[in-house]
Amino acid sequence: MLADGHFSPRKIDDKFSKDVFKRFLKALDNDKTYFLASDIEQLRVYETAIDDEMKGAQLQSFYAINDIFKKRAEEVSKLYKEILKQPFDFNVDEQYSEDADKTDYPKNEAARREAWRKKLKYYTLERYAELLEQQERNAGKEGAVAETPQELEKKARERVERTYDRIFERFRNRLKDDDRFNVFVNTITETMDPHTTYFAPIDRRSFDEQ
Repeated sequence: MLADGHFSPRKIDDKFSKDVFKRFLKALDNDKTYFLASDIEQLRVYETAIDDEMKGAQLQSFYAINDIFKKRAEEVSKLYKEILKQPFDFNVDEQYSEDADKTDYPKNEAARREAWRKKLKYYTLERYAELLEQQERNAGKEGAVAETPQELEKKARERVERTYDRIFERFRNRLKDDDRFNVFVNTITETMDPHTTYFAPIDRRSFDEQ
C-alpha cells in the first residue's frame, strides 16, 4: 500500500530496512541508556529483514527488539532507584551529553550504570539549580525557610525520582506491546515519508468518527 499509493515512494529494500531498524531503536531508546552494545549486535540479523517482512516474510524483527527492550527497561527500573539513594557530589568535574549521536551503546551493565549515574546526576543538578534560585528569590520574605545545600540536593533527587517513577509506571501499566508495535509501524511509514502516519485501529475509528 505504501509503494502503490504514495506520490513518491521510496524503494523498499535493504537500505530502507536499515533506516527503519535504526529509527525504531532510537524511538525506543533515544539516548542509548537501555540497550547494551551486545543487544544491538544480536539484533543486527534483522537489520535487513524488515523490507522482506513488509513483503510477506514472517514478522520477527519487532518481537525480537521488543522482547529485549522490555527486559532492559525492567533492569533499568531498579537501577535508577539504587543510584538515586546516594547523594551526588556536584564538585566533581564530569561531562554528560544528551546527544545520542555522539555516544555509543554501553558495552556492559557497569557501563550502562555509569551512563545512568551521570544522566541522573545531570537532571538532579538541574533541579538543584532551580531550587537554589527559588530559595534566593524568596530570601527575606515572610515564612521563607533557608535550606542547606544538602537538603536542596536531597529534594532535587526526590523530584527526579518521582519523574522516573511516572515514566516506568507508564512502561509497566500503560505502554503495552501493541503500543510499541504501533510505534514500529509508524517508524516504517515515516521512513517512507515524514508526513505519512499510521493510525492504530482504535485511533483510526476515532479519526473517522470526528
